[in-house]
Amino acid sequence: MENTSQLVNVFVEGLARLTSYALTDKEKEAVVHGFHKFHERLERMSSTSSLRQLAIESQNQSGKVPRCQHEGTCMQNAIRGLLRTFLVGFGVKWGLEAVPHLISLRLFTRPSLLLRGFSRDTTSFASFLAVLVSSYKAILCTMRHIRGEKGSDYTNSLVAGMLAGLISAKLDRSTSRRNAISLYLFSRALQYGTVWVFERWASRQQTEDDKLRSRWMKRAHSVDVVSATRRKLEREAVEEAGVEPRVNWDAEWNADTKMDTEPEWNPQTTISWSTTVEPSLETKREARRSHFVRSAIHWARSYAPAALMTFSVTVITYVLVFHVESMPTGYAHLLFKSSGFDALYPGKVALVFKAVAQKMAESTTGKFTIPDGMPTKQFVSQIPFGDTLAKSFDDHIHHNTLTCGLFHPSTTSCALGMANSFSRGFPFAMKMYVPLNIAVQLMFKRGIILKDPMSVLLKIIKSSTRSSAFFALMSMAILQAPCIFRNMLGRDTVFGYIAGGIFGGLAVLTEVRSRHIELGMYCFLRALQMAWNVGIKKGMWSNVRHGEVMMLSASMAVLMSIFQNDPTTFTLTYRSIITRVFGKN
Repeated sequence: MENTSQLVNVFVEGLARLTSYALTDKEKEAVVHGFHKFHERLERMSSTSSLRQLAIESQNQSGKVPRCQHEGTCMQNAIRGLLRTFLVGFGVKWGLEAVPHLISLRLFTRPSLLLRGFSRDTTSFASFLAVLVSSYKAILCTMRHIRGEKGSDYTNSLVAGMLAGLISAKLDRSTSRRNAISLYLFSRALQYGTVWVFERWASRQQTEDDKLRSRWMKRAHSVDVVSATRRKLEREAVEEAGVEPRVNWDAEWNADTKMDTEPEWNPQTTISWSTTVEPSLETKREARRSHFVRSAIHWARSYAPAALMTFSVTVITYVLVFHVESMPTGYAHLLFKSSGFDALYPGKVALVFKAVAQKMAESTTGKFTIPDGMPTKQFVSQIPFGDTLAKSFDDHIHHNTLTCGLFHPSTTSCALGMANSFSRGFPFAMKMYVPLNIAVQLMFKRGIILKDPMSVLLKIIKSSTRSSAFFALMSMAILQAPCIFRNMLGRDTVFGYIAGGIFGGLAVLTEVRSRHIELGMYCFLRALQMAWNVGIKKGMWSNVRHGEVMMLSASMAVLMSIFQNDPTTFTLTYRSIITRVFGKN
């Protein structure tokens, strides 16, 4: 940082010296005077004290204290958001286009590639972000001033987010990017909206549980006082009669009247605190309901992300096997490459699933047995797209069933086919995760790298290995696990492929729990997109005109309402990102 400042100072001094040679003394004085005037005006318009003074004057004039906590006036806040977001968005989009050229070293031979980033597409993307942020800020402040202190900020932020999405959506000229952004925000709105509702419900249930516990404590205390009084009277009666007491009344009295410890809270049984209280039927029902609710809350917080991942991967598997043409091309290519299928059928993987789907649709039994003595290659050549697929088979290898041959053509053993799939997927995943983890450490934990490089290196290796194992297991289960049910049932079934998706989703349990929700939401976004495409293909629904605009608007309404009023609902990382983009309002 110090070296950068020194370089800037040297550059400015050199520029000043060169300029002094080109100007007369009178012209120098005019330039210096102009700089001083500009500095005074900038300081007067942008200094923190002046901005606060303007805000105070605005409050005094309106007679109200607005909820806006940003610096300066509302107009300055909106304009600042417009300019800052446009510059950042333009820089990010330009950088994303320049970095691939830099990595491939083409930038050094063709510097003109840098100018490609200054395109109409980059400008439209930056304009979309800038208008989205600034219009949200402006509308939010306007709503607050119109509705005053009595208006709910939930409503203010919800309306502001909705209108900001409607205003800015069409400014991005790229339809595919607009759809991707809308789907991403929709999945996040669904995630955090569900979390917000769930946490409020859990809080209300906890309050009711505390009330039930409080009632039981009071009842147990009152019963013990009555019991202690009864025992005292019995002791006095025994002493008056001159009979030797059968129990130590002093010990019993002290035990009954000592209230240092509370009774154990277990409303499903009896409550014991030197006496037994039998709960009423109504209380038992409340206790059972409370116990069920607590168990449901615990289960949801612990396993809901894994369940979401399992559901999403199951949908993806179904679409992959039976409707492969409805998958996004990039995502399908990633699955083919990571599973090693791309190496078995170069450029022809989609034909494998099309052939399986067509055979499953034509067959009533699901049995695709290859006759004894017939090579798999000869049998495959007789099915749809067989002439192309048969080229990947050895002339003499024989599989028992067609689908086993298609999914592991190089071996007749299903177990060996699974092992081969994992061994192909693991190195591919390592190539993907190692650079990603290194980049994360360099971006966010540079200080730790300098202090303890060995621990950071071990952390990268451990994280990359675990993530790669998850990815390889998921790919293996999706494509090879149906062999288990095929051998058990003696035929191919839709359930066998769905079970492969379930096993593939459960592979997320090998990952750290903190990553379950992120992986689940990523796969859920893809599953949602694929399910929509399959529905269109089957005629169940059709594309809605400007549907991405409505989705973006609704998603912004939900996210901004939560962000403005309950920001702790977001994870720390996502809250940090959204705060950097929209600022504190």
